[in-house]
Amino acid sequence: MPTTIVTGSTQGLGLAIAQALAAQPGHRVVLAVRDAARGESVARSLGGDAEVRRLDCASLADVRRFVAEWNEPLTGLVNNAGLQQVAGTQRSADGWEETLAVNHLAATELAVGLLPHLGGGRVLFIGSGTHNPENRTATVFGFRGARFTSIDALARGECDATSERQRGFDRYATSKLLNMVTAMELARRIPAKRTAFFTLDPGLMAGTGLARTAPAPVRVLWSTLLRWISPLLPDTSTPERSATAASWLLTDPGVVARSGEVFDFACRPSSRVWPAARDPELGRRALDETLALLGTALPAS
Repeated sequence: MPTTIVTGSTQGLGLAIAQALAAQPGHRVVLAVRDAARGESVARSLGGDAEVRRLDCASLADVRRFVAEWNEPLTGLVNNAGLQQVAGTQRSADGWEETLAVNHLAATELAVGLLPHLGGGRVLFIGSGTHNPENRTATVFGFRGARFTSIDALARGECDATSERQRGFDRYATSKLLNMVTAMELARRIPAKRTAFFTLDPGLMAGTGLARTAPAPVRVLWSTLLRWISPLLPDTSTPERSATAASWLLTDPGVVARSGEVFDFACRPSSRVWPAARDPELGRRALDETLALLGTALPAS
């Protein structure tokens, strides 16, 4: 039975992806979530072959426990769990800056740890046009693009922004750049027939849980006004539309040959990828530094 793990799948894009996969006959969906009770409620609503496994992406120990307990073949992994902190620096259970820890470190640890079970499978990372300093839509909202220095510096929380809001934006954009370049670099190192790697840029999706750590007025704006005006803005989507693209990337036989590519919510190669993100040296450095910090290595082929 095809089996796909979806992290952060109780709301927003993760929930929509789980719903899209569960609607396919014979596809088993594993909801990897921090709130198991909420996950069970979602699993019941999905019906069919849906189950819950606890996973806290803010703890590398819990990610490693999850990996150690997984002992069966896996068709797909969706690294969807993510956050954006704009109200001050928060730390993960390991002491790392939480945006990087959840969005990038946990996602990489999970993907690398599950590789032995992903023979012929696919890994999907979630990117964002906010990583691109030339993306005019993102700059309107205050993003200035990724600010990659080194994995160690980012994990310690070092940032050159002068306000908490800008630090939050920079850290989020940088984590999304790292999602993209990690998928690209894993695709360079691992043959697609063994495991294929993709990134989905889901576009701006107002109303999702991304703004849950923002101040109350921002949350209200995100869930009300922006939801209504977003169809008038470029590069906007809905969780349901972007989930359809994710499902396609996870199941379509023809897309495997394009391992490493970044796709948009219309199932096209994304036009919003910053050219610098495709530099193989950036990918090599980002992945090697991440693996060194995590103290892990790619499994032998």
